[in-house]
Amino acid sequence: MCKCKMSISLRRLASHLQQDVKSLRKLLGRPFGPVKLTVRRVAPFSVMTHNMALLVPPAPYLGTDRAGTIAEIVARIRALAPDVVGLCEVFSNSERKKIRNALRDLYPHFREGPDEDDWESDGGLLLLSRHPILAADAMIFRACDGWDCFANKGVIHIRIQPVSWSTPLDIFFSHMQDIETENGVGTLYSQLTTMNNFIVTRRDPAGSQIIMGDLNIPGENPQHGAQLYDRLRLVDCWYLAGNQAASGHTLVIENNFYADPDDRPSSNHRLDYVLMRGGTRLVPILADIEVLKFQRNGRFISDHFGVHASFDKIALISYT
Repeated sequence: MCKCKMSISLRRLASHLQQDVKSLRKLLGRPFGPVKLTVRRVAPFSVMTHNMALLVPPAPYLGTDRAGTIAEIVARIRALAPDVVGLCEVFSNSERKKIRNALRDLYPHFREGPDEDDWESDGGLLLLSRHPILAADAMIFRACDGWDCFANKGVIHIRIQPVSWSTPLDIFFSHMQDIETENGVGTLYSQLTTMNNFIVTRRDPAGSQIIMGDLNIPGENPQHGAQLYDRLRLVDCWYLAGNQAASGHTLVIENNFYADPDDRPSSNHRLDYVLMRGGTRLVPILADIEVLKFQRNGRFISDHFGVHASFDKIALISYT
């Protein structure tokens, strides 16, 4: 018996859990007995991820207006005001500090890195939160290839308590291996497995997890996409919203960010993601997801576009 008071169907809920309706009970770990499902509208909660392309030597900055890019992303974040913001490829400590200070009134809580006491650059990640951080951790990928070995790429984890949510939410933010280096494919696949192990050991199973960032998996490629989902077992919010595989590109040929047009990519790819995994007690319900194409003075501010996802309902699951 399943007592349900809801404004969404079981099929819709199952899609958020990467399951069909028949296996929903199995996923919840409740093959028999009463299960009560309540869907509640809550204050909108949103996340944003954006690769900023703010490289530091020995890697060259490929844009035309570094200071303007920082000013623009601060203004856009302030206008959009997501609950959690993840920026990657912000490798300069002073530039991360400048962004943090400019947004301190909205985002008093942050984590950055990851880093360790070595000669490599830190991971260039900046994770901002409007909500207090209840727990935090980070890890560095030990597998790397090519230029990516000059930075401590990895994952930052925070746990927060969104307003009106009965259980905390785990956020995992990452910038992963460039798949186009000599051994990039195998290295990136290995990093996916490592990240999954990190998620499993840090998450609260009762709550939900959001995984976001520049994961460098070309979403339009079935082989690479299958590796992403097989190794992480997550739901892609882009598909959850009904979008097709050949859409939502975040790295595109027609991008005037570059000072030298020859630096543009040769093809379009969807490399930046918001993924989710529902919990056994609470599942956030996606309201919308969009690609962010920010410009300043008629030019795009990065070689990547950003992604913004919002949630306006939660499904509460109780076992009585």
